[in-house]
Amino acid sequence: MADPKAQVTLAPRLTSEDAEALAVRSGLHEMGVRPPLRRYITNVWGRRSFIWNLSASRAYAKNQGSYLGQAWTVLKPILDAATFIIIFGFIFNSSGHGLENRAAFIVVGTFTYALFSSSVMGGIGSIPGNLALIRSHQFPRAVVPLSTAMTETVLFAPVMVAMIILVLITGLLPGMGHVVPTWSWLLLPFAALLLAVFSTGLAMIFARLGARTPDIANVVPFLLSLGRYASGVMFYLPTMIAEDSWFRPLFLNQPVAVFLELFRAVFGNEPQIQMTGGLWLEAGAWAVGAFAVGFLFFWRAEETYGRD
Repeated sequence: MADPKAQVTLAPRLTSEDAEALAVRSGLHEMGVRPPLRRYITNVWGRRSFIWNLSASRAYAKNQGSYLGQAWTVLKPILDAATFIIIFGFIFNSSGHGLENRAAFIVVGTFTYALFSSSVMGGIGSIPGNLALIRSHQFPRAVVPLSTAMTETVLFAPVMVAMIILVLITGLLPGMGHVVPTWSWLLLPFAALLLAVFSTGLAMIFARLGARTPDIANVVPFLLSLGRYASGVMFYLPTMIAEDSWFRPLFLNQPVAVFLELFRAVFGNEPQIQMTGGLWLEAGAWAVGAFAVGFLFFWRAEETYGRD
């Protein structure tokens, strides 16, 4: 029979440094805190298949509750473009001087801006709309806005095909120049990729803002409407802004205007809008810069997402 007075030998008490080292060796990480940036990027990259599958499923499910379903993905920018063509291309004829095909100019601008605006709006609601997933699973929260932005990129594939078809059709409209396909059209996917990267960066910025301030979802649509005009979706900005205006360089070189010009230059049906290496470099710089800033901005508040 054991002696009840026998002393129990206890393991030596670990210091905080020893406990931390033991947790690292065991592959354990503290929950509820922001991980180091390098580890965070590795974790996000490790879930790239999940991001793709989640975005593909959301793209398939979008608009399923309506009679026309996925057709609305293409119909909405078509209707927007038709409205702007009628008003700015024919009634007011105010898209800009020297354009050979005002309708094609507006089509490209409308469809291109649609990817940017939908990504931003998707980013705003990405965290509030996925609180159940965020609170029930441990994963890098950047997965949520990344998958939301990728959903819009997936949906842009059929939209881009519709844009090409519509641009060709505009060549048959009265008073519009003919549109002839050229080799540069092969560069459209690369232009779309740069725009998607840029839009994803903006989506991550607005995802953090939308998570902390839900009211911003009511303000951003007005800003996007203003951006539609300030970026030259319906107007050729160089002919609309005086040469000696101090704000002319700001309007012509702001990122959305740069991407609109890139898409129009790739189509190549307007002689005054030329595709240059500098234009590609500028668009690439905006895309990489916006994504890096957006990712860092979102990561800085990692531990706050999903908390009341």
